[in-house]
Amino acid sequence: MPYFNKAIELKPDYFEAYMMRGATYMRLGDHMNAIIDFDKALELDPTLIKAYNYRGFCYIERKDLRRAIDDFTKVIELKPDYPNAFESRGYAYSLKNKHSDALDDYDQAISMNPAYHEAYHHRAWTKLALKDTAGAIEDFNKAIELKEDEALYYDDLGLTYFNLKNIKEATKNFSKAIKLNPQMDVAYLHRAQVKIETGKPKPACKDLAVASELGNEEAKELIELHCVTEEEKSEQEEEKK
Repeated sequence: MPYFNKAIELKPDYFEAYMMRGATYMRLGDHMNAIIDFDKALELDPTLIKAYNYRGFCYIERKDLRRAIDDFTKVIELKPDYPNAFESRGYAYSLKNKHSDALDDYDQAISMNPAYHEAYHHRAWTKLALKDTAGAIEDFNKAIELKEDEALYYDDLGLTYFNLKNIKEATKNFSKAIKLNPQMDVAYLHRAQVKIETGKPKPACKDLAVASELGNEEAKELIELHCVTEEEKSEQEEEKK
């Protein structure tokens, strides 16, 4: 950061320094200062695609979805063959609950890049919001086909099957997510919920214990409900006194 500060001090119209400092702020989670630097870079060069793109992500983090959509739209105007901009704008639309607009953008991104697994994944969630469960499952599976080692995709597919009461497929996908990422607390939580639903409290409690150890707060609450005996609860109350 000091290097960028010095570069800007020596050459105030050095837009690359603002871009690099803004990107550093963004990686550090300081989205407001990142936006300020991207603003300055764009003031110096209004055609900087990367500045609009990065600033759009910062606006998403700050929940300013209208400005995020405006920035991704500007990227599309400047580079209409850039599938990532359509995918990013689709994501912003989905957060704004404008699911039909999101679907159009995901479709466009995928038509430009048929191997875009993130776009299939996000489009699956949009299809769920639009009550197209079959289409969502198809997209989750396509995302998995393109990126077989992404645990999140299996977990999301498992949730979809769980909501359909397809216990076998839900369990299979949660287990696959755990195999790929043994630190994925939500996958243990979700598999435990399947086991609770099917009347298997003991194996459920084992999964909840792991999820809890990994820091999942919801798992801790479910342990209290399903895994702690009345005697243990009484002992805990006594200890609090």
